[in-house]
Amino acid sequence: PFGTVEALIEFANSILNRRKSRAGKSLEHHLSAIFKACEVKFDEQKISEDNKTPDFLFPGVAEYKDFKFSSDKLIFLASKTTCKDRWRQVINEADRIPVKHLFTLQQGISANQLKEMQIHGVQLVVPFEYLKAFPEEYRPSILSLQNFVQKVKASQS
Repeated sequence: PFGTVEALIEFANSILNRRKSRAGKSLEHHLSAIFKACEVKFDEQKISEDNKTPDFLFPGVAEYKDFKFSSDKLIFLASKTTCKDRWRQVINEADRIPVKHLFTLQQGISANQLKEMQIHGVQLVVPFEYLKAFPEEYRPSILSLQNFVQKVKASQS
């Protein structure tokens, strides 16, 4: 049904990209359900500044846009099923928040990439069970999802 190999590849890539997009949205919905169940205040997919749309802002976009609200109490979380080089996208989101939290399901990120993330102020958040898949020297700087939620709750109390 495809006239050329390029047409077949283009069709296959469009299917793959739709699948990846659905997986990412599903991850966001699961995280949202967890945050609601944990009774933390947050907004998702709201414009922060310059048409930037962070996945999650804690406690919310109203506090983020209120410059009287302490930036120390603001937390940003991006979610990506896999990081690869896409983790760099989160560096430019939520300008008021220096530490960028990134939740991922990707295991076994290299020590070099973890070091680069740290240099750029990106703190990884993963399911607790995944911690053992990361280089031992970086595990103390990686938050489990449970520890992240505790951090958010502490900032909101």
